[in-house]
This record gives sequence, structure tokens and C-alpha cells, in this order.
Amino acid sequence: MRVGATIFNQNYTDWDRYEAEERGKPFPGRATRSDREIFNEEIGIARIADESGFDSVWTIEHHFTPYTMVTNPLQYLTYVAGITRRVDLGTMVTVLPWHNPVRVAEDVNMLDAFIGRHRNVICGVGRGLGRREYAGLGIDQNEARGRFDESLQVLARLLATGQCDFDGEFYKIHGLRLRPQLERDLSANLWCAGGTAQTVEIIAKHGVRPLTIPTTSLELALANMRRYAELRRSAGHPPSHTKLALWTYVAETTSEAEAGARRYMVEYADSALRHYELLGTHLKDIKGYEAYGAQSDALREDSSPFRLGFFRSHPWGTPEQTIARATELAHAFGTDEIMFIFKYGSMPMAEAEKSMRLFAKEVIPALKELRPEPLAV
Repeated sequence: MRVGATIFNQNYTDWDRYEAEERGKPFPGRATRSDREIFNEEIGIARIADESGFDSVWTIEHHFTPYTMVTNPLQYLTYVAGITRRVDLGTMVTVLPWHNPVRVAEDVNMLDAFIGRHRNVICGVGRGLGRREYAGLGIDQNEARGRFDESLQVLARLLATGQCDFDGEFYKIHGLRLRPQLERDLSANLWCAGGTAQTVEIIAKHGVRPLTIPTTSLELALANMRRYAELRRSAGHPPSHTKLALWTYVAETTSEAEAGARRYMVEYADSALRHYELLGTHLKDIKGYEAYGAQSDALREDSSPFRLGFFRSHPWGTPEQTIARATELAHAFGTDEIMFIFKYGSMPMAEAEKSMRLFAKEVIPALKELRPEPLAV
């Protein structure tokens, strides 16, 4: 099994200032901690991963809030490619409704041309959830599912052949040829996050392999992946592995790991609630997001299961405890790669690096020996 590291770039301590500004209340003009300071600091995660045995480095896409501050993951990974030598590079995810799929294919193709055949660009894509992001980018969130479905088809064709003809509601493409020309079929490097039943149906139908980023709970994520396996088989596709994102905190003692995991994983959960506005009422009225609306109703009643969910279910502890939980989840999800998040919430970089280096020394060798079977029906 492969093991990756993920860069988030959260400015968690700026949430109160950000929300005061959003509400029109008095606020300081700048974050206490500079966003750019966090950027410059967290690029160290890529350097550590490259030198300490990780297989890949991943990053994500979000806009406008302190939640994460990577607005163009493929641009970010192009920089990472220049400061690393051996790791593959992945997006978890590029949000397709926010982009022209032709440009996404061009960016993947160009980065693939830079890094050569001994490294891969893994293009993870998704549909997006944040209302602020859709509004700020001027895209009707009610169109998200249709845009996502068409974009996925266009992107898959371009990554496979470098050519595309497509006649849809949102994209009409005729006689398109990518330049520089593809050197190889990149369609196997296309993966997709399946956070809702609707997205799972789309990616299973098209045979795109699943990327699991459990921003709600591992239980819901696993239920979605089991449904994906059923739909994939019904569509005539063979079983597939998944790729799985997990939060972690590793320390020499259980008590030290528990203190760090509890504090920072709860902070991360809080940041997700705030960024996605999961305590609001708007999601149930957006086409294709009704399931999230039902979850929001439950969260308004009691958000504590969500706030504690990462701490209660993700792998943390001593190296032995971390290996045990990660192994359990790898087999449950049928994964061929886990992307671990080491720095989140207000965690200082020194603390994240200490956890990451212990993980690299004690946990990675055991995880690389795993051979989970593909996700079964």
C-alpha cells in the first residue's frame, strides 16, 4: 500500500476575526498570523515527505476563508514538483464545477510533462460543498451536479486520448486536441471524491475510481463506498481500490498523542463546521445537496458527535496504535493508498513535524507491507 502526506494550509486562529468581518462587525484588518507565513512554513511538509519515504504529496482546493488557503492545487503542486525529486503529486480535490474541464486537463498534462515518467500526477476531483465558494466564484450551486457530470466526462476523455468532442448543456467542444500532446494515457490517474449518493452514482457509472475524504464521518464515508462498489459492478466495471484521506497524530506515548489529537482534531472539525456552514439551513434547498441538509438538521440538534468524530475514529497514538487503526481502515475501505494529514487546526509546525517524522520512521514501513483487497460489494 502507498502512503501519502497532505498539505492543508489552515489559518485556524483567524476564524473569529473572519466571521466578525463577514457579519459587518468591527475587526482587525489583518490576521494575527500571516497567511503567507503559513504557506512558507507548510511547504516543509512536502520536503519532509520527499526525503523520508512517503510515496506522494497531496493538497486541496478551497477559497475565501481560513479553512484552507490553496486556491489552485495544480499550481501549488507545480511548485512542489520543483522542490522535490521522487514523490508523486495529487489533488484532493480539484473542484470541477469551479473550473473549465479543458483547462484542468491542460494543467494536469503540463505538470505531467514537467515531472517525467518516473513520477505521476494523480488528479482527484470533486463537486464542492461551500456556499461562500460557489457565490464568490459566481457559479450557481444548483448547477453543480450537471456541471460536475459533464466536466468529468470531458476530463476523462482528454486525459485518456488528448482529444475530445462533447455536446452538453454546459460544455460544447468540437475537434479539440491538447498541446503539448500526451505521451501516455493518463486516465488511470483520475480519481473522484464521492461524498454524496448523487456523486457516487455519477462516478460509478463512468467507472472513475473513488477518493474518500471523510469530511463528515468514517461511517458515512464507508457506506458511500459500499454503495459505490454495488453501482460499479452493476455498470459492468471490475472492483476498484479506493484512496483514503485520514487525520493522524503520532507520539511516543499514548497520553501525549491523545492530548494533541484531541485538541487539534476537534479544532479541525470546528473549522469544517464553520467553512461549510454545516449548522445552517441552506443546504437542503440546493439541488443535489439535500442529504447534507438532513445532516445539518441533526447537527443543529447536537454537533458534538461531529466535533469529536475525527478524534474518536481516525488513527492516532503511539506508532503501534496508529498502525493498528490505519490497517483496520485500509482493509475496510479496500484502499491502495492513504493520504495522511499531519498539520491542521492551530497545530504548530514543529509539533506536526515531530509527529510526521516519527510516523515516517515507525509507521510507514508497516503500512507499505499491507495489501488490501479492492473494495468489495
